[in-house]
Amino acid sequence: MFKFRPTKISHRLTLTYAVLFFTALALVNFATLFSINYYINQTSAQQLWRVDQAIATDVKTLNDIPNIDLKNLSQIAENTDINLIYNDRSLYNTGELYNLPAVDTSTIGRTLKGESGNNKIMYLNNILILDGGETITVQIVKDMDNEEDFLRVLAVIMLIMDVVVLLLAIIVGYIISRRALSPIDKITNQAKKISASDLSARIHIDGPDDELKRLSDTFNDLIGRIQHSYEKQNRFTLDASHELATPLAVIKGYIDVLDRWGKGDREVLNESISSIKVELANMTGLLDMLLFLSKGDNEIYKVEKTKFWVNDLIKELVKESTLVDEKHHIFCSAYPQLQMEGDRRLIKQMLRAIMDNSIKYSPQDTKIEIEYWALDKKVVIEISDEGIGIPEEDLAQVFDRFYRVDKARSRSIGGSGLGLSLVKWIVDIHNGRIEAESEIGKGTKMMVELPIEA
Repeated sequence: MFKFRPTKISHRLTLTYAVLFFTALALVNFATLFSINYYINQTSAQQLWRVDQAIATDVKTLNDIPNIDLKNLSQIAENTDINLIYNDRSLYNTGELYNLPAVDTSTIGRTLKGESGNNKIMYLNNILILDGGETITVQIVKDMDNEEDFLRVLAVIMLIMDVVVLLLAIIVGYIISRRALSPIDKITNQAKKISASDLSARIHIDGPDDELKRLSDTFNDLIGRIQHSYEKQNRFTLDASHELATPLAVIKGYIDVLDRWGKGDREVLNESISSIKVELANMTGLLDMLLFLSKGDNEIYKVEKTKFWVNDLIKELVKESTLVDEKHHIFCSAYPQLQMEGDRRLIKQMLRAIMDNSIKYSPQDTKIEIEYWALDKKVVIEISDEGIGIPEEDLAQVFDRFYRVDKARSRSIGGSGLGLSLVKWIVDIHNGRIEAESEIGKGTKMMVELPIEA
C-alpha cells in the first residue's frame, strides 16, 4: 500500500501546520453550525409555545368556541399552521397539507421534529382544558424547510471555506517553513565545505539571536575544538615521528659503522653497542610515556586514590633525587605533617618529573628546593631551581606535548618534551592547578595546587 511520507522537514512542518489549522477551523465551523442549528430549533420551539399560549388565552370556555375570531387566530399564528380539534371535529385547520401523526399521550406538551412528504416540520401537540372540563386538542405546525435550506447552504459555504483555507494554509505554511528553515540549508551547505583537510571554514548566520543562530555558534565552537584537537594530534604525530626518527637514524648509522668496521675493530664495536643501547633506552622511555599519556587521554588508566602523608612522600623524593644526582643541592627545609587524598604513585611521578626537569636545566652546584603547605583545603607544593630559566613567551606552552624551549639542548640531555605534559595530565585528573614562574638566568619555580580531599 502506498504511504505518503514527506522526507523534508519543511514539508512535514507545512503538512502539520495545514492539518492542525484545517482541523481547528473545521471544529470551529462545526461548533458554529451546531450552535446555529440549536438556536434555530430553540427559537422555533419557543414560537410554537407562544402560539399555543395565545390560543389558550383566546379560547377560555366552551362558549367561546362558536365565537372564535378566525382572523385573530391567523394573526397569532406567526407563520405557523394551526389545527383545533373538538370532539373529533376540526374547528380550525390551516395545515391540511401536512400529514401529522395521530395525537397520543406521549406527544402531548412536546415540540417534535419530523417530515411530512418532502417538508421538514416542527410541531407541538397540546390539550386545552376548558372551564366546563371539556378539552380541545391543539396542533401547531411550523415549516422548517427554509431553516434547513439555510443550514445546508451554510454547511456548504463552511466546507468550501475549509478547503480554501487548507490550500492557503499549505501555501503559507510552506513559505513560512522555508523561510524559517533556510538558515539550516545554509548551515548544511557550509558544513559540506568543512573537511579534515580544511577545518577553517565557519558558518555565518545573519539575523536575531534565536535558536538557529545559537545552533550555528555552537557548531562553530565544536568545529573550532575539533580543529584544535586535530591540529594538536597532527603536531603530536609529527613530533612523535620526529622524536623516534632521530634515535632510529642514530641506530642505523651505528649499524652501518658496525657493518663496515665493527667486525675487526673492538673499540668501534663497543662504542656502537653502547650508543645503540642509549638510543634504545631513550626510545623505550619515549614509547612508555606516549603509552601512558594515551591511556590517560582515552581514560583507560585507573586512578587509585588513597590517603597518604605528603611529608613522607617529599622525604622519599628528596632522598631518591639526592642519590641519583649528587651535582645539585636538593633539599626541603621543613617537613610539616600533612595528609591528603590522591593517587600517591602518580603524584610522586609528577613531582619526580618536575625535579628531573630542574636537574637537567640547572647548572652544577646550584640549589633545588621543595616546599609544601596547606592552604584553603588544598596542598601547595613548590619546586624552585636556579636553572637557565624559561622565556616569558614560552611559559604558556611548556606543558604542551613535545614542546621544548631549546630543542637542541633538550635532545643533548635526553629530553623528550613529554615530562611537563605528563605533569599537567596528573594535575588535571586530581582537579588541581599548576603554574610556572621563571626568569632567564635566575631559575624557574613550579607551583602545584591539589585538593586535600579527592
